[in-house]
Amino acid sequence: MIKEGKTEINIFEFEAYKGPGKKKPSFYNPTFEIDRDIEIIFCQFIANKGAKKFLDAFSSTGIRGIRIAKEVDGEIEVHLNEINPLSSDILKKNVTMNSVNVIIHSDDVKKLLLKYKYDYVNIDPYGSPAYFIFPLAHGLRKAGYFSITATDVATLCGVYRKSCIRRYGAIPMRGQAMKEIGMRILLAFIAKNLSVFDYSFSPILSYSYSHFFRIYGMAEKGAGRADKTMDKVGWAYWKDGWNFCNFEELPDKNFCGPLWIGEMHNSIFLDEIEKILNEKDLRKRREINQLLEIWKEEQNLPALFYETSHIAREIKAKQPKISEIINNLRLMGYKAGRTHFSKSAFKTDAPYGDIKSVFKAKPKN
Repeated sequence: MIKEGKTEINIFEFEAYKGPGKKKPSFYNPTFEIDRDIEIIFCQFIANKGAKKFLDAFSSTGIRGIRIAKEVDGEIEVHLNEINPLSSDILKKNVTMNSVNVIIHSDDVKKLLLKYKYDYVNIDPYGSPAYFIFPLAHGLRKAGYFSITATDVATLCGVYRKSCIRRYGAIPMRGQAMKEIGMRILLAFIAKNLSVFDYSFSPILSYSYSHFFRIYGMAEKGAGRADKTMDKVGWAYWKDGWNFCNFEELPDKNFCGPLWIGEMHNSIFLDEIEKILNEKDLRKRREINQLLEIWKEEQNLPALFYETSHIAREIKAKQPKISEIINNLRLMGYKAGRTHFSKSAFKTDAPYGDIKSVFKAKPKN
């Protein structure tokens, strides 16, 4: 028996399904508990705004959808979908055990999203979400919310460069900031694919944790809105620091994209997280608060971060503390702050020459 929030689930005889074969049921992943807590906060946020019809498209054991049904206040209708017959049996038992009123589907996600319209859709597949953005566009109302998980982080970060080019139509870049580059490639991919159906895209929360990327967003119907969204898709290259440009201005090397060059989070939602968090009994409260502090810090800073070890190695200088770097850059009049992507990295709008000068400066006595 596993307990999260107000929900208890049983994985039942999962051990009996060990071994090869497609009929093996899905499993409960404790690493994702923090995101399930964040999803409760997000779903409460949008329920407060009038969202009513929620779909967990890959329900597995049912932990996400059951928690939404039990922990999100308001008149909402929760749909759970699981096509694997064995997983579906486990899902139904967990729904019964928790005494929740939900609607269960056992359908192909792509077909399901063609049949019904939802206010919120959670896309949490194993591997890449790339195949599900078009169906998502069909399954959203004219103004809808969604969340997307990507576990193919190595592909997006450039470890498998050809796969990234083939799957996401983007050129990745390994090295410093590769996680944020990967995240922004995914954001741009979502924006481009939604725009095909005249949907705009606004990220509400985007973060990297453990082995996955997670994006919460909003889509609104309208060609004009979609055009404005595409203004936030561009290219990045490295030349004395990070630079951004259109395709026509790209240099011959050290570039990546197309990627999202706009904000990754929504300030209104960030302000609401703490309020909703205080209303909920969530086990990952402390960790979410720590992340929230950094999300707020990086919100008004430029895209792409600088890794302290990379700069120190390049200029053969001692690596200062992150706090010293940020404070010194702020004293010079620049914006600077931490990023959740790396504990040893920072974001700033300072020119690269001034960034390097902070590393070379002798500490004051």
